[in-house]
Amino acid sequence: MKKILFYPGTFNPPHFGHVSAVEVSLNNINFDEIWIMPSGKRVDKLIPTNYEDRRNLTNLFIEHLQTLTKIPIKLIDSELKDNEGKYTHELIMELKSQSKDDIYQLVGIDGFLGIKEREIGQDEKFIIINRSGYESVNEVTPSSNLTFLEEGVGGISSTKIREMVKVGNQDYKKLLPKEISEYINANNMYIKN
Repeated sequence: MKKILFYPGTFNPPHFGHVSAVEVSLNNINFDEIWIMPSGKRVDKLIPTNYEDRRNLTNLFIEHLQTLTKIPIKLIDSELKDNEGKYTHELIMELKSQSKDDIYQLVGIDGFLGIKEREIGQDEKFIIINRSGYESVNEVTPSSNLTFLEEGVGGISSTKIREMVKVGNQDYKKLLPKEISEYINANNMYIKN
């Protein structure tokens, strides 16, 4: 049985905060494989960026991660191909239930606090990245299936990056891998609402 680091997320765009979450996880737990899954339809937010751009950004993210580790990384793009309109959490549960691997879902504390609103299965495992500004980690009941790690970089968010691009603040390029900033620039992403 493989030990999998499973990282679902919007990744709109992927940035050094996402890279750091993977690095921190790999520095603390030995994994055999990494699965990256860009989300599709979400209960909690509308994602206006088209699926093709999000798939391309995620592939660039994976290429960047692959320069940092020898562990195989694969794209799980079932959500971007989903014609049934299932929500992200439904597809995640299907994926976990169909796999015989030992899957650890990587999520920020803000995301986990949303996940914990539903019933979490006793066999589900999470790596939770504590983020500055979220003191509510104390609300989470400790469990052997929950691993809390500290973020390696702080203050980066995809929302902040999109806002920077929109207003022409070129400093956004410092917050993400070069290939991703070049893609955003070449495709005039995030300039309009």
